[in-house]
Amino acid sequence: MALPPTIPTSFVPKQRVEPSRRTGTGTNLFLLASAVVVVISVVTAGGIFGYEKFLESVRDSKSAKLTEAEASINRDTVEDFIRLRDRFASTRTLLDQHVALSQFFVVLEEATVQNVQFDSLRVSVGDDRVAKIDMAGSARSFNALAVESAVFAGEKHIRRAIFSGISTKEDGSVSFTLSAELDPRLVVTNGENIVAPSSVQTSPVPAPSAPISTSTAPLRTSPPPSSATTTQP
Repeated sequence: MALPPTIPTSFVPKQRVEPSRRTGTGTNLFLLASAVVVVISVVTAGGIFGYEKFLESVRDSKSAKLTEAEASINRDTVEDFIRLRDRFASTRTLLDQHVALSQFFVVLEEATVQNVQFDSLRVSVGDDRVAKIDMAGSARSFNALAVESAVFAGEKHIRRAIFSGISTKEDGSVSFTLSAELDPRLVVTNGENIVAPSSVQTSPVPAPSAPISTSTAPLRTSPPPSSATTTQP
């Protein structure tokens, strides 16, 4: 007996069964990050490669310009510049080693008393700028020489002054030699170390016989003239 069409012949549902979908969110993010890193790496490598080529082109360009400049330089001009540099260096060395005794002469003028004169001067300067002097001179008398010795002893810019070789001449004057050391500041180099002479006050030394004038005065370059004798007809 046939069943009516309204009666179902099976209990299996007729609905369409769709498979369930699982979304892989973590995997997608990892792939995206990997892709970004790869792109950045490729871009960076390309930039480094391009910058390297740029630097090579700049180097080659500058090398070419340098070669061209070297080729255009005259060899004689270079040698002239080298000689000029050597001259400047020699001039600077000479200036650094230059010794000027102008300050010493100022001090000597102030320290030379009346009736004393110096006839010769020899100066030697060491590496430490200490100058040693050897002088020869004459004094009108022992009294004048004693005063001169006292003045040199009180001059702070002249050290270890030693009077020696004292002898009497036929005219009664006294010859002597003097050796001493100078303050390095008196040996002026390049206009430095300018000093003023010391103000030395000395008291007259009593003469062994007749007193004579011994006041300090500027440097005398010649002995005072002897007094003339006037004869009456």
